Amino acid sequence: MRQQTWFLNADPASDGFQYIEDLATAYWFSEILFTALDLQLFMHLDEGKNMVASLAEASSSKKPELYRLLRCLERMALVSLVDNYWMNNPLASRYLVPGKVDYMGDFFLYRRYMQPNWQKLTVKVSGGNEKEVQTLSYSQRNYLYVRAMDTLACQKAREIADCLGMARIDGPVLDVGGGAGSMVRALQKSNPDLQGTVFDLPEVINAARTLYSDEAHWQNIRTMDGDFRSASFEFEFGLIILSNFLHAYGPADARTLLLKAISLLKPDGLILIHDYFPDRKGISPQKGAMYDLSMMLNTFDGACHETSAIREWLEEGGIGQTSIKDLGTDTSLILVGGDPQLHINKDPWINLAMQLGFEQAMTISPGEVVTGSWVQHKCRYGCANFGKNLQCPPHAMAHEETRKMLDDYSTAVLVQGQPPGKSFHEKLLTLEKRMFLDGYHKAFVFGAGPCTVCADCPEDGKCRHHNLARPAMEGSGIDVYATTAQVGWSLAPVQNKDGYIKYFGLLLVN
Repeated sequence: MRQQTWFLNADPASDGFQYIEDLATAYWFSEILFTALDLQLFMHLDEGKNMVASLAEASSSKKPELYRLLRCLERMALVSLVDNYWMNNPLASRYLVPGKVDYMGDFFLYRRYMQPNWQKLTVKVSGGNEKEVQTLSYSQRNYLYVRAMDTLACQKAREIADCLGMARIDGPVLDVGGGAGSMVRALQKSNPDLQGTVFDLPEVINAARTLYSDEAHWQNIRTMDGDFRSASFEFEFGLIILSNFLHAYGPADARTLLLKAISLLKPDGLILIHDYFPDRKGISPQKGAMYDLSMMLNTFDGACHETSAIREWLEEGGIGQTSIKDLGTDTSLILVGGDPQLHINKDPWINLAMQLGFEQAMTISPGEVVTGSWVQHKCRYGCANFGKNLQCPPHAMAHEETRKMLDDYSTAVLVQGQPPGKSFHEKLLTLEKRMFLDGYHKAFVFGAGPCTVCADCPEDGKCRHHNLARPAMEGSGIDVYATTAQVGWSLAPVQNKDGYIKYFGLLLVN
């Protein structure tokens, strides 16, 4: 099905800043596309150079940096990673491979040549003259940076404080790389007596003190400057915050810094890691991978680290209890230790579905699943394989039976994936099994399209693998188009043979 772009999903009624932030970084998308065309990645993938090593050699690229670029192209739906092999998605294969009939790469690259004039738009609209770019001193640039980051921190801090809710938080608090201290102030709103230490580089602390010059802003907050790796602290902390901090460092340094934070934690203390994680999708699936490239371009060796790596470092430091929460904006939280209430996962199946590799997952009410008698007639009169698969009509459940089954459940999860169909089906079965073993004894999945367990169904009409076979959503009378529309997901018929394909599955939970 057609891939819908993020800006088409904008809600004009939303009062959040995320859509505007996405607009401000929209040029990231085009620069990634231009770089991939410059390196002829789509051509090399089409030639069968599908491993990072062979692709790096063909494109004269460095393997670690190339992998980070490919990860972004994957989130942009131009390439896919299947069993460690990178490959073009149909859209890229059709339009971005030189020599193919519909190749348009040179046209897209021409857009880059128009880019400099777009930077003159303000002058053109205002009718003014181009002004000289003011040369700022380091301290002036640093102040502007701290002020800009504090603007973002004020927004994020409220959201993070809400995530912590009523969980018990014992101080004192250490905010490492805490900038102007907005995170501590947000926590103090619900706990005014909370003592906090904001630690950052000396020039950042000086800028923070200038930005918040009234001492009232520093009530119960002390500032401390230096290099965190070598700094000494007088006591342990009940809460340590690492917000947008670890991504400024490469893996080796980030690990060292995290282990240092663990050493400063009280026995029952909490570590809050807030960052962009390339392996999380959240509300902005592309942002973690793209922010990683931003770190590669704007820092010495910064990188956005995957949650799996951070969990390994935490376990090395002797902490195993963690949970991950995607914010309503483009970042996520890793909560480590602390109050057990923080780790109660209300929707454990969502994290599990994403870990298994589904593109999207959403908890819905079974009442939102639309069924109808017409759906199975589309199979009868529109499918060349009608009657040949035992999990499809006329052998499948009638829509009335499906509706009755749905009404036996209170919770369902809609998941989205992509071909190959057999791999999608196996993920569904794993999801169902894991939920069953976790205590959800009613767990049951509906798949997408004809059953893929066997190449052909037995001629005697008796399924040989009831343990693996599952009915298809549409084959059981579920209107997939209307159901996905109910939850705000885009779905449209494929217009040509190389269109982007989406698969949808349904997990009934309890």
